[in-house]
Amino acid sequence: MISNQKIISMHNELLDSQHEELFEISIKLSLMNYRHINPKELKNVLKELLIMLNRHFSDEEDFMREIHYPYIREHTKIHRSIVLEIEEIIISEAKSIHILAEKLDQVVRDFIVNHTSKEDSKIAKYYEQQIKSKLI
Repeated sequence: MISNQKIISMHNELLDSQHEELFEISIKLSLMNYRHINPKELKNVLKELLIMLNRHFSDEEDFMREIHYPYIREHTKIHRSIVLEIEEIIISEAKSIHILAEKLDQVVRDFIVNHTSKEDSKIAKYYEQQIKSKLI
């Protein structure tokens, strides 16, 4: 399980609420690894995950453009690689529900912990600096 203390504020209500939603989806995925996995339920969680990730990444990229984040190109590449990694796992492990769920759980936890706390925190810090420089 992951802890929500790793989820940082982006100073944007929409993005912060989406991080919370992604955290909740990751909990659903993690809990599946401790019981019998219903393929239909897993399919629904995967659909929810991919829809939410695509929406979140699009909204986050809009926010980066809005604040003129200088590393948007690099950050966007990371977003694409996360989605590709999830899609590759779904394709390669489709025959084994348990392996699929375990691998996806790991990728989603990595996204929540590493991407959100490390990469998204760079955007938040940049935004904070922009706000401070406008106040001076």
